[in-house]
Amino acid sequence: MPFPCLCVPRILRLNAVGGSVSGPPRGDATSNRVQMPLQSAANRFLFNFAASYTGGGYKRLQAYAAWFARNGGAWFVIHPQCLPLRERFPENRYFVVDRSRLRRIFDDWSYLKDIRAVTGQPDLYYAYGIPLYGRFGRVNWSHLNNILTVDARGIPLSVAWRAKFRFLGWRLRRGCHHAQVVSAESRYSLERLRAWGIRQAFLSVNGSDDELSALRTGVRVPAEELAVVVGTYTYRALDESLRVFEMLRRREPDLRLAMIGDCSAVASRIARHPAVLLLGSLERREVVECLRRARYFINTSYAENSYNCVAEGIFLAQRSFIAPIAPHHELLSGETFRTISLPGLARPLLYTERAWLRGINLQDWNHVIEAMLRRTWEELSHRSFHSDCNDVFMIEDPRMEHSAVGSSGSAPYRDND
Repeated sequence: MPFPCLCVPRILRLNAVGGSVSGPPRGDATSNRVQMPLQSAANRFLFNFAASYTGGGYKRLQAYAAWFARNGGAWFVIHPQCLPLRERFPENRYFVVDRSRLRRIFDDWSYLKDIRAVTGQPDLYYAYGIPLYGRFGRVNWSHLNNILTVDARGIPLSVAWRAKFRFLGWRLRRGCHHAQVVSAESRYSLERLRAWGIRQAFLSVNGSDDELSALRTGVRVPAEELAVVVGTYTYRALDESLRVFEMLRRREPDLRLAMIGDCSAVASRIARHPAVLLLGSLERREVVECLRRARYFINTSYAENSYNCVAEGIFLAQRSFIAPIAPHHELLSGETFRTISLPGLARPLLYTERAWLRGINLQDWNHVIEAMLRRTWEELSHRSFHSDCNDVFMIEDPRMEHSAVGSSGSAPYRDND
């Protein structure tokens, strides 16, 4: 039976909803390979995805919610747009945090006290792209979801977006000293974290269940005369993607270019192109279906924290042109691809075809989550928590210290699209 909502003032609107979070692990043998009690009196887990409702963040949130629903349940802090997860996975318990963008800039932490009053001290507090403002759990885990918060040099960004990433990066870096574990989604991002003095960061890639399923089944949807770009923010360099498309269109005049993502981020000269289709932000299943039908996938991004988006593209679309950045090389290590130069582009691109790929660098979500739990269990087993077990949760208010960034006026963070 669902938990009743916990009503608090409108300025926070935090609710606790969902199903029971106690009891023995459930699920098949595959999902129970990690031999540790889940959500028992001794092991409780809280995942904060309050700013994740699109892209790779929502994909990870869905996977975690599904896995824990099969294995005893967990607590999740979610954005209001993610409320359908309550119906899909009622075995978990959900805290819904609804805050305005402006309020996130000035107070992105006080809701944690309300949650702590309900949960007590969890064994794991996992913050996805959200700064740590204190030691909330016995193990505190900070996951980097955007490399631009660490290093945005040389990346095409507007002044507002550059200020936003600098401001969030300052908060994330400041909170890392509270973390027992800091993770990122590519080896490249782990190297960038060295600039923050983090030497032992944990690699936690995105699961690729759809891509692995496509490889296993071998089912091929007939390709349409369609090229697809996923993500529309400035660092995706859509003008370069358009040049690649126009080169292809000279040979295939009926080819169309579908752009998935925030339409307002697309320059008007690109939006007005007669062969460009602006699809807006789609549900994940719609993105996957669009890629399955695509003849071409194009990615000309200058920065990525992971190869998540590109993995979906190259394993689902028929042929792909992708940017030669480090996470993409990690994905294609040991795979068959070509480096090609195209007229009008200052840098080469990587070209590959779905039929060439074996998926040797992909992991499914079971492996990703189980690796995270093993690391958590190691921290719980081998650390002394005498200083962390106090039920008093002290939050460091970042307004109390002078910021090198100052008042940025930038929009609050959200996931990469």
